[in-house]
Amino acid sequence: MEQMPRLVRSTRVWIVALAAVFLVSAACGNGPTVATGAPPSTTRVTTTPPPVPGSGSCANLSTVHDGTHGIEVDGTTTDHEPLEMLFADTHHTVPVGKALATYVRVGGVRALRVSLIDHAGHVDRVLGFRPGLPSFDWPGGGTPWKGTLTFAKAGCWRVYVQRSGLTGELWLHVG
Repeated sequence: MEQMPRLVRSTRVWIVALAAVFLVSAACGNGPTVATGAPPSTTRVTTTPPPVPGSGSCANLSTVHDGTHGIEVDGTTTDHEPLEMLFADTHHTVPVGKALATYVRVGGVRALRVSLIDHAGHVDRVLGFRPGLPSFDWPGGGTPWKGTLTFAKAGCWRVYVQRSGLTGELWLHVG
């Protein structure tokens, strides 16, 4: 008859093994502690991006078209590159507090950074924009991006975009 090795028969080994299992299960019992949330999330930014010359203001809003697929807003960039934003399936007014499927066409290179600035100057950087087109035909210049925007309150908003050295913005009224 075969016997178990002496180490496995040791009471100390079993106590240490059970203690290790207990510690691991207690530490990981509730799963990972990584913060999760539905995209896009926002981060609070303390500095307001500089204005883009000739882009507009709350008194001089960007050009808005109520198109077939939603509200399109034309923006202004520093290098006269295209900047268009489409709020899909939204018509007449941009609603408050609703997650809006948003598509952006903008020139420039590298990753797209989007910030929302309310009329009081509070800045939220929007995370989660990725390259991509809507399922319908949306022609235009610049690289297409898709993401989600939510405007927390009614009023005038400045949407600031940046791709490497290119900056642009558009101004719109929400609610």
